[in-house]
Amino acid sequence: MSGTELFRRISDYANAHQIGGILRVTAADRIIHTQSFGLADREAGIPFTEDSRFSFYSLSKPFCAIGLLKLYDRGLADLDTHPGKYVPEAAGFDARVTVRHLLHHVSGLPDFEQTPEFCRTHLPGSTHLCRRHLSELSAFPAPFAPGEGAMYANVNFVIAALIIENVSGLSYADYMRREVFDPLGMETAVVDREGLTIPHRVKGYELSPEGSPRAVEKSYDWMFGAGDIVGTAEDAYALNRAVKHRMLLREDTWAQALSPHPNNRMGMGCTVSRWGAKTRITHNGGHTGFRTLHIHIPEDDFDIILLSNSGWGDARGDMTDMIRDTYYRGERRDTPVPMDTGYI
Repeated sequence: MSGTELFRRISDYANAHQIGGILRVTAADRIIHTQSFGLADREAGIPFTEDSRFSFYSLSKPFCAIGLLKLYDRGLADLDTHPGKYVPEAAGFDARVTVRHLLHHVSGLPDFEQTPEFCRTHLPGSTHLCRRHLSELSAFPAPFAPGEGAMYANVNFVIAALIIENVSGLSYADYMRREVFDPLGMETAVVDREGLTIPHRVKGYELSPEGSPRAVEKSYDWMFGAGDIVGTAEDAYALNRAVKHRMLLREDTWAQALSPHPNNRMGMGCTVSRWGAKTRITHNGGHTGFRTLHIHIPEDDFDIILLSNSGWGDARGDMTDMIRDTYYRGERRDTPVPMDTGYI
């Protein structure tokens, strides 16, 4: 399949499924395919541009992990100690849990949104409430003992962001700007919060009961550190540069970050799996109004970024298959990009 055929297939797919967003494919720092579809603001008729800023949701986690690992490299944070050492609100959790468990999603901590009894009395989960909610969450039962299972959970990265704040003495937003965004050239990335005005912010959509896209408010519930970055496709591509050039962290720290835990395929803030015979480093994101994806194939320096303001369907997996048909001669997608549960 040619690049022209890929463009047509992506356009047809986006039209058929009413999907909006930006797709970008890069090889060796050269953009080999870029395409937008739909609108950044359907009501105002505003198209996407290279300045369009999307809610990353859980694509934020790799950047949070880098921020915390910088403190580890400086000897300011110990990965093998209880997070309560740095965050008093986490002191009530199982004494066996470590910061390392958090970053691999094997902590066994009860999660905010995945604990129905907690949600019934503690919504919303805004940023300014996360410390109080974290302390209250520790009273709820854990799904498994630390290190003995795996469960993807935002609570892990909420605690990671609080560690960053308490250890650095800076707000999470200021620390990420100074220590991660600026060094990686992420000029337009920001840590979002309720009420923040962001130029070129993309509006998110969900399908109405009638099947037509309707604008929705972004979710801020328990996204602190776990899903609160807003940025462009170029900001997302900074993760490629960080991994490829081992930026900001020591080489041995990158080796730890990119090593999957035996309980799952999670490194520290990323998924490490296979793309045929090659390594695939990836993370996706999705919640109200948005779906995002970044895939990096280090052996080929090949990258896929999809930022979508349509919070439904499996465009990430389907478009990845089309790209693979074009550039990898139809190799089977043997470790599929997972469908959202609405909480990644």
